Amino acid sequence: MFFERTGPVWDTLRDLETRLREANVDYVVIGGLALNAYNYSRQTIDVDIVLTEADFQRFVSEFGGTFYRRVPRLPRRFIDPESEVAIDVLIAGQLAGRTSKNQSVRFPDPKVAVVQGDLRTVTLARLVELKLVTWRYKDWGDVVELIRCNNLSDSFADQLDPNVRTAFRECFDQANDQEYENPSAPGSG
Repeated sequence: MFFERTGPVWDTLRDLETRLREANVDYVVIGGLALNAYNYSRQTIDVDIVLTEADFQRFVSEFGGTFYRRVPRLPRRFIDPESEVAIDVLIAGQLAGRTSKNQSVRFPDPKVAVVQGDLRTVTLARLVELKLVTWRYKDWGDVVELIRCNNLSDSFADQLDPNVRTAFRECFDQANDQEYENPSAPGSG
């Protein structure tokens, strides 16, 4: 269901997009859903969007409590009561990922969104940056798959923030490591 773009997560995203468009609120979709826009089919259980601080305040006043339940102690997480899917709102301009290691990559302004397929998201380079600055293996694994699915070269690193170029190259090496591609190769195991 998920890979056919049906089911609770996609329904939640579509309803959310409709509400945001009707309210003239710019947004950008990131996270697991954005991976699907760039040829990497991966299931996710939530919707991650970026809003400006002002639009986040509008979102809270117009939709919080009415269409979406707030989650206690998580001020930017909401639950769609119909689907029970979580919506995480990130704020444009704030540092992304693990801020103890990242002092330069920020969540994007929704006005610079691109439409990839039918999804209002970020460029591939920006998505890779956002995944790398989490410094989580799961997200780096997503980058490895993005490299494979999009046939990215080592020089793609030149499009990235200098803070994540080394991490990209590590993922690139992993994506092209033949030992893991062919389990019967000599020395694998």
